[in-house]
Amino acid sequence: MDVVGIRGPRVRLVPIDLEAHIDNFLRWFNDPEVTRWLARDWPMTRLGEEKWIERMSVSESDLTWAVLDETGRHIGSTGVHRIDWRNRAGGTGTVIGEKDAWGKGYGTEIMRVRSTWAFENAGLNRLASECFAGNLASARCLEKAGYKRIGIARQRYFRGGRWHDCILWDYLAEEYFAALAR
Repeated sequence: MDVVGIRGPRVRLVPIDLEAHIDNFLRWFNDPEVTRWLARDWPMTRLGEEKWIERMSVSESDLTWAVLDETGRHIGSTGVHRIDWRNRAGGTGTVIGEKDAWGKGYGTEIMRVRSTWAFENAGLNRLASECFAGNLASARCLEKAGYKRIGIARQRYFRGGRWHDCILWDYLAEEYFAALAR
């Protein structure tokens, strides 16, 4: 079944389907090149990934999508997590697991489509994100998608035998709607 999902010019955000997407998630989350800049870097088992997908599918504070490119190919995942509905805020994340899709503008588009949905449909007021200080591609995507750099979380993650700083970002609904009005 082809789900329309949330459309951008080239990407679609669709609900994660266990059968259709789990093999890609397992391949990506067990590839050190893909997980290099992710907060999670431990091996993922099929059972662990199935349980995560099940939790996300019923969560009232996490909205997660599979990302399809213009051909319908599953290239990644994105979401708004830990949503505080009272204060209308959530944290965001994106992973593009298909390496041949890296550097082609998908990340920025995914973040824009996700932000549009979060501000216009879910009524959120603030989206927060973070990226490793060394992850220049993610930083560029966040900035191009409208996020503002708000600080540094020093020594946030331990990888490869050393500590890494993390850039903190946020995006407010008023900034999103002001940009639309221009």
